[in-house]
Amino acid sequence: MFKPIIQSRFFPIRSKCTRLFFLTILSANVYAQSSGDVLLHINYENGTLNSGITGVNPTNATASDAVYMVQPGAMGHYAVAHKVVYGDQGYYSNENWRSESDADRFKAARFLPGDERRYEFSVLLKDWIPWKAGDPTNETNIFQLKVSGGAGVPLQVRTQRNAMRLRFAVENNVPPADIIPDIRTYVNQWIHFRIDVKWTDTNTGYMKTYMKLPGQGSYALVDEKTNYRTYPGDGLGGQHGYIKWGIYVTPPDLTRVAYHDDIKVIYLGGPAPSPEITNGEIVYAHHHKLHK
Repeated sequence: MFKPIIQSRFFPIRSKCTRLFFLTILSANVYAQSSGDVLLHINYENGTLNSGITGVNPTNATASDAVYMVQPGAMGHYAVAHKVVYGDQGYYSNENWRSESDADRFKAARFLPGDERRYEFSVLLKDWIPWKAGDPTNETNIFQLKVSGGAGVPLQVRTQRNAMRLRFAVENNVPPADIIPDIRTYVNQWIHFRIDVKWTDTNTGYMKTYMKLPGQGSYALVDEKTNYRTYPGDGLGGQHGYIKWGIYVTPPDLTRVAYHDDIKVIYLGGPAPSPEITNGEIVYAHHHKLHK
Protein backbone atom coordinates (compact mmCIF):
# COMPACT_ATOMS: atom_id res chain seq x y z
CA MET A 1 0.00 0.00 0.00
CA PHE A 2 1.23 3.45 -0.82
CA LYS A 3 1.60 5.57 2.29
CA PRO A 4 1.10 9.33 2.55
CA ILE A 5 4.25 11.41 2.57
CA ILE A 6 5.05 13.22 5.78
CA GLN A 7 6.32 16.62 6.83
CA SER A 8 7.21 18.29 3.45
CA ARG A 9 9.16 15.28 2.14
CA PHE A 10 7.88 14.36 -1.30
CA PHE A 11 7.90 11.07 -3.16
CA PRO A 12 10.20 11.55 -6.18
CA ILE A 13 8.17 11.07 -9.36
CA ARG A 14 10.66 11.44 -12.18
CA SER A 15 8.65 11.30 -15.40
CA LYS A 16 5.25 12.53 -16.51
CA CYS A 17 4.11 9.02 -17.36
CA THR A 18 5.27 7.66 -14.03
CA ARG A 19 3.57 10.56 -12.24
CA LEU A 20 0.26 9.94 -14.00
CA PHE A 21 0.45 6.22 -13.26
CA PHE A 22 1.26 6.87 -9.61
CA LEU A 23 -1.58 9.36 -9.18
CA THR A 24 -4.05 6.98 -10.84
CA ILE A 25 -3.09 4.23 -8.42
CA LEU A 26 -3.17 6.72 -5.55
CA SER A 27 -6.67 7.91 -6.35
CA ALA A 28 -7.97 4.33 -6.31
CA ASN A 29 -6.19 3.47 -3.08
CA VAL A 30 -7.91 3.70 0.30
CA TYR A 31 -5.65 5.46 2.79
CA ALA A 32 -5.38 3.86 6.19
CA GLN A 33 -5.71 6.90 8.42
CA SER A 34 -5.24 6.49 12.14
CA SER A 35 -7.17 8.43 14.75
CA GLY A 36 -5.00 11.37 15.77
CA ASP A 37 -3.39 11.93 12.37
CA VAL A 38 -2.96 15.66 11.77
CA LEU A 39 -4.44 16.67 8.42
CA LEU A 40 -3.52 20.35 8.71
CA HIS A 41 -1.40 22.36 11.13
CA ILE A 42 -1.06 26.12 10.77
CA ASN A 43 1.60 27.30 13.21
CA TYR A 44 3.00 30.36 11.34
CA GLU A 45 6.54 29.43 12.33
CA ASN A 46 7.89 30.36 8.90
CA GLY A 47 6.64 33.91 9.44
CA THR A 48 4.20 33.99 6.50
CA LEU A 49 0.52 34.89 6.49
CA ASN A 50 -0.55 31.49 5.14
CA SER A 51 2.03 29.54 7.17
CA GLY A 52 3.52 28.47 3.86
CA ILE A 53 0.49 26.32 3.00
CA THR A 54 -1.10 26.58 -0.42
CA GLY A 55 -4.86 26.59 0.10
CA VAL A 56 -4.81 28.85 3.17
CA ASN A 57 -6.20 32.30 2.35
CA PRO A 58 -4.97 35.02 4.77
CA THR A 59 -7.88 37.47 4.19
CA ASN A 60 -10.08 39.08 1.55
CA ALA A 61 -9.93 42.49 3.23
CA THR A 62 -7.76 45.01 1.38
CA ALA A 63 -6.33 47.17 4.20
CA SER A 64 -2.57 46.77 4.55
CA ASP A 65 -2.91 45.79 8.21
CA ALA A 66 -6.09 43.71 7.93
CA VAL A 67 -3.80 40.73 8.54
CA TYR A 68 -0.19 40.74 9.77
CA MET A 69 2.34 38.68 11.71
CA VAL A 70 3.04 39.14 15.43
CA GLN A 71 5.57 37.79 17.92
CA PRO A 72 5.57 35.72 20.02
CA GLY A 73 2.89 33.14 19.24
CA ALA A 74 0.90 30.99 21.62
CA MET A 75 3.69 28.41 21.82
CA GLY A 76 6.26 29.40 19.21
CA HIS A 77 7.77 32.48 17.62
CA TYR A 78 4.89 33.72 15.45
CA ALA A 79 1.12 34.12 15.31
CA VAL A 80 -1.23 35.87 12.91
CA ALA A 81 -3.26 39.00 13.72
CA HIS A 82 -6.51 40.08 12.09
CA LYS A 83 -7.81 43.61 12.41
CA VAL A 84 -11.14 45.29 11.59
CA VAL A 85 -11.80 49.03 11.84
CA TYR A 86 -15.51 49.68 11.69
CA GLY A 87 -16.44 52.17 8.98
CA ASP A 88 -13.21 51.79 6.95
CA GLN A 89 -13.88 50.01 3.64
CA GLY A 90 -10.42 48.45 3.70
CA TYR A 91 -11.72 46.14 6.43
CA TYR A 92 -14.98 45.29 4.64
CA SER A 93 -15.06 42.00 2.71
CA ASN A 94 -17.58 39.34 1.79
CA GLU A 95 -20.47 41.68 2.60
CA ASN A 96 -19.52 42.58 6.15
CA TRP A 97 -16.88 44.12 8.40
CA ARG A 98 -14.40 41.29 8.49
CA SER A 99 -10.86 40.10 8.07
CA GLU A 100 -10.77 36.30 8.20
CA SER A 101 -8.42 33.57 7.07
CA ASP A 102 -9.77 30.28 5.76
CA ALA A 103 -8.58 26.84 4.66
CA ASP A 104 -11.37 26.30 2.14
CA ARG A 105 -8.97 25.40 -0.67
CA PHE A 106 -6.97 22.92 1.41
CA LYS A 107 -9.13 19.93 0.48
CA ALA A 108 -7.81 17.46 3.04
CA ALA A 109 -9.11 19.74 5.82
CA ARG A 110 -12.67 19.97 4.48
CA PHE A 111 -15.50 18.03 6.09
CA LEU A 112 -18.67 16.24 4.95
CA PRO A 113 -21.26 14.01 6.64
CA GLY A 114 -19.56 10.84 7.85
CA ASP A 115 -16.33 12.55 8.90
CA GLU A 116 -15.07 12.74 12.49
CA ARG A 117 -12.64 15.53 13.19
CA ARG A 118 -10.94 17.46 15.97
CA TYR A 119 -10.34 21.20 15.53
CA GLU A 120 -7.89 23.12 17.69
CA PHE A 121 -6.92 26.76 17.80
CA SER A 122 -5.53 29.35 20.18
CA VAL A 123 -6.79 32.93 20.31
CA LEU A 124 -5.73 36.15 22.04
CA LEU A 125 -8.08 39.15 22.19
CA LYS A 126 -5.68 42.03 21.74
CA ASP A 127 -6.51 45.15 23.82
CA TRP A 128 -10.19 44.17 23.57
CA ILE A 129 -12.38 47.15 24.40
CA PRO A 130 -14.90 46.13 27.05
CA TRP A 131 -18.63 46.47 26.53
CA LYS A 132 -20.50 49.02 28.67
CA ALA A 133 -24.20 49.26 29.40
CA GLY A 134 -25.87 51.13 26.56
CA ASP A 135 -23.26 50.12 23.95
CA PRO A 136 -24.33 48.20 20.81
CA THR A 137 -24.48 44.46 21.37
CA ASN A 138 -23.08 43.27 18.01
CA GLU A 139 -21.30 39.95 18.26
CA THR A 140 -17.71 39.54 17.05
CA ASN A 141 -16.86 36.16 15.59
CA ILE A 142 -13.33 34.73 16.05
CA PHE A 143 -13.66 31.16 14.66
CA GLN A 144 -16.11 29.33 12.42
CA LEU A 145 -16.86 25.81 11.32
CA LYS A 146 -18.61 26.85 8.13
CA VAL A 147 -20.46 25.09 5.28
CA SER A 148 -20.30 26.35 1.71
CA GLY A 149 -23.29 27.01 -0.50
CA GLY A 150 -25.32 29.11 1.91
CA ALA A 151 -26.07 26.40 4.48
CA GLY A 152 -26.27 27.34 8.14
CA VAL A 153 -23.05 27.74 10.13
CA PRO A 154 -22.62 24.69 12.41
CA LEU A 155 -20.53 26.52 15.01
CA GLN A 156 -19.22 30.03 15.68
CA VAL A 157 -17.03 31.07 18.60
CA ARG A 158 -18.00 34.67 19.38
CA THR A 159 -17.96 37.46 21.89
CA GLN A 160 -21.03 39.46 22.84
CA ARG A 161 -21.11 42.15 25.48
CA ASN A 162 -18.32 40.87 27.76
CA ALA A 163 -19.01 37.16 27.32
CA MET A 164 -17.51 34.53 25.02
CA ARG A 165 -20.13 32.24 23.56
CA LEU A 166 -20.80 29.40 21.16
CA ARG A 167 -23.45 29.97 18.52
CA PHE A 168 -24.95 27.03 16.64
CA ALA A 169 -26.75 26.46 13.33
CA VAL A 170 -30.09 28.30 13.31
CA GLU A 171 -31.75 25.18 11.89
CA ASN A 172 -31.07 23.28 15.11
CA ASN A 173 -32.96 25.80 17.24
CA VAL A 174 -30.63 25.56 20.23
CA PRO A 175 -29.64 28.61 22.28
CA PRO A 176 -26.10 30.03 22.36
CA ALA A 177 -23.88 28.80 25.18
CA ASP A 178 -21.89 31.37 27.14
CA ILE A 179 -18.62 29.63 28.00
CA ILE A 180 -16.78 32.62 29.55
CA PRO A 181 -19.18 34.95 31.40
CA ASP A 182 -16.63 37.79 31.52
CA ILE A 183 -13.71 37.85 29.08
CA ARG A 184 -12.17 40.99 30.55
CA THR A 185 -10.07 38.84 32.89
CA TYR A 186 -8.45 37.12 29.88
CA VAL A 187 -7.79 39.99 27.48
CA ASN A 188 -4.23 39.86 26.06
CA GLN A 189 -3.84 36.23 27.15
CA TRP A 190 -3.98 33.06 25.06
CA ILE A 191 -7.13 30.94 25.29
CA HIS A 192 -7.03 27.44 23.78
CA PHE A 193 -9.91 25.53 22.17
CA ARG A 194 -10.52 21.94 21.12
CA ILE A 195 -13.70 20.94 19.28
CA ASP A 196 -14.55 17.30 18.48
CA VAL A 197 -17.26 16.71 15.88
CA LYS A 198 -18.93 13.77 14.22
CA TRP A 199 -20.38 15.33 11.09
CA THR A 200 -23.85 14.02 10.26
CA ASP A 201 -26.90 15.32 8.42
CA THR A 202 -29.20 13.40 10.78
CA ASN A 203 -29.60 13.53 14.57
CA THR A 204 -26.78 11.04 15.13
CA GLY A 205 -23.75 13.31 15.45
CA TYR A 206 -21.95 14.99 18.30
CA MET A 207 -20.16 18.27 18.91
CA LYS A 208 -18.00 18.63 22.01
CA THR A 209 -16.21 21.86 22.83
CA TYR A 210 -13.29 21.99 25.25
CA MET A 211 -11.42 25.04 26.49
CA LYS A 212 -8.17 25.69 28.36
CA LEU A 213 -7.95 29.07 30.03
CA PRO A 214 -4.72 30.84 31.05
CA GLY A 215 -3.26 29.05 34.06
CA GLN A 216 -5.12 25.80 33.41
CA GLY A 217 -3.09 22.68 32.70
CA SER A 218 -5.69 20.73 30.73
CA TYR A 219 -8.79 21.18 28.60
CA ALA A 220 -12.23 21.25 30.25
CA LEU A 221 -15.48 20.29 28.51
CA VAL A 222 -17.61 23.45 28.26
CA ASP A 223 -20.38 22.32 25.90
CA GLU A 224 -21.62 18.98 24.60
CA LYS A 225 -24.19 18.17 21.93
CA THR A 226 -25.09 14.50 21.34
CA ASN A 227 -27.69 12.88 19.09
CA TYR A 228 -27.39 16.11 17.18
CA ARG A 229 -27.41 17.17 13.54
CA THR A 230 -24.02 18.77 13.09
CA TYR A 231 -24.04 19.26 9.30
CA PRO A 232 -26.90 21.58 8.23
CA GLY A 233 -26.49 21.13 4.46
CA ASP A 234 -26.95 18.19 2.09
CA GLY A 235 -23.32 17.71 0.98
CA LEU A 236 -24.36 17.70 -2.68
CA GLY A 237 -23.15 19.70 -5.66
CA GLY A 238 -19.69 20.27 -4.28
CA GLN A 239 -20.94 21.61 -0.95
CA HIS A 240 -18.50 21.03 1.91
CA GLY A 241 -17.39 22.34 5.28
CA TYR A 242 -14.22 24.26 6.11
CA ILE A 243 -12.64 26.38 8.86
CA LYS A 244 -12.35 30.18 9.16
CA TRP A 245 -10.61 32.31 11.80
CA GLY A 246 -10.04 36.02 12.39
CA ILE A 247 -12.46 38.90 13.00
CA TYR A 248 -16.01 38.88 11.62
CA VAL A 249 -18.31 41.77 12.63
CA THR A 250 -17.44 44.48 15.12
CA PRO A 251 -19.65 46.94 16.99
CA PRO A 252 -19.95 50.43 15.43
CA ASP A 253 -16.97 52.76 15.82
CA LEU A 254 -14.72 50.09 17.32
CA THR A 255 -11.45 48.53 16.23
CA ARG A 256 -11.05 44.84 16.95
CA VAL A 257 -7.80 42.84 16.80
CA ALA A 258 -7.40 39.12 17.52
CA TYR A 259 -4.34 36.88 17.32
CA HIS A 260 -4.62 33.22 16.24
CA ASP A 261 -2.11 30.37 16.37
CA ASP A 262 -1.71 26.59 16.33
CA ILE A 263 -4.74 25.87 14.17
CA LYS A 264 -5.17 22.14 13.58
CA VAL A 265 -7.52 19.75 11.82
CA ILE A 266 -7.11 16.21 13.17
CA TYR A 267 -8.58 12.98 11.82
CA LEU A 268 -10.71 11.00 14.29
CA GLY A 269 -12.62 8.71 11.91
CA GLY A 270 -14.65 8.35 8.75
CA PRO A 271 -13.51 8.10 5.12
CA ALA A 272 -9.85 8.93 4.57
CA PRO A 273 -9.49 12.35 2.91
CA SER A 274 -7.66 12.69 -0.38
CA PRO A 275 -4.08 13.95 -0.12
CA GLU A 276 -3.08 17.36 -1.37
CA ILE A 277 -1.17 17.13 -4.64
CA THR A 278 0.87 20.12 -5.74
CA ASN A 279 2.85 20.03 -9.00
CA GLY A 280 2.61 16.25 -9.02
CA GLU A 281 3.96 15.94 -5.48
CA ILE A 282 2.07 14.55 -2.51
CA VAL A 283 1.75 16.90 0.45
CA TYR A 284 0.01 15.16 3.31
CA ALA A 285 0.28 14.81 7.08
CA HIS A 286 0.33 11.35 8.61
CA HIS A 287 0.98 9.66 11.95
CA HIS A 288 1.18 12.87 13.95
CA LYS A 289 3.71 14.45 11.58
CA LEU A 290 2.73 18.02 10.89
CA HIS A 291 2.36 19.65 7.49
CA LYS A 292 4.52 22.78 7.60
